[in-house]
Amino acid sequence: MTQIRIDTPESVDLALEPAGFGSRFIAALLDGVIQYVVGFLLSLVAIPSAVALISVEESGPEALGFAVLAILLLAFGLLFFLYKLLLEAFWNGQTIGKRVAGIRVVQANGMPAGFLAIAIRNILRIVDYLPGYYIIGSVCILATDKKQRLGDMAAGTVVVRDRPAGAPLVPVGQLTHSPRTDLNLLREYVIRLSEQDLAAARGYWERRSQMTPENRPRVALQVAQALAAKMNWPEPLPPYPDDFIEEVLFVRAR
Repeated sequence: MTQIRIDTPESVDLALEPAGFGSRFIAALLDGVIQYVVGFLLSLVAIPSAVALISVEESGPEALGFAVLAILLLAFGLLFFLYKLLLEAFWNGQTIGKRVAGIRVVQANGMPAGFLAIAIRNILRIVDYLPGYYIIGSVCILATDKKQRLGDMAAGTVVVRDRPAGAPLVPVGQLTHSPRTDLNLLREYVIRLSEQDLAAARGYWERRSQMTPENRPRVALQVAQALAAKMNWPEPLPPYPDDFIEEVLFVRAR
């Protein structure tokens, strides 16, 4: 499995698994069905209305009918081009199909993909589709280590599997242990952390069950030390770094 690094200043390595051809095909199929269903429903309303207007002998309604058809064609173009672009850009790298398939678009370093990168990969989708049925894109996905199509390589993005099924969620309800730190004091310091500061901690917490027993303590210590340094935590870390990471995420979520 290819290792994709979450690019933090502390260079903490967290494993992200690139999505394979099968899961991407399922996502594309579901998104395609959604697009075609919406397009079909638009056609059911617009085409009969346009035909009725064009069949009228007067020039005004006839011109309006052709305008309706032109708007319908424009709507189809926007539906098939902007659907994935806007959802990936504003829904954390996912479309409806990707959400169901459990995959998302991120930067090649594991961080969230920005709007420009999302736009580039979607514009180049036209090239990946050539000569038809995503042949170029499919060949690239199968041939590259990170399962990237041309649009991904140009945009510096990769499609990865989302949080593994059954992996523990970031703690929000209650801690799994008795607090090892003063949570009231911790709350004063946690507000100093930015979302980027917390990216490695969240990634570690959600994927820690995938780590080997040898690597997990080392990575946990790196993540805990990085959090403490970022917020100038004045007290020693607990004996088990996992506890400190959980408490930071728990307090931040509340």
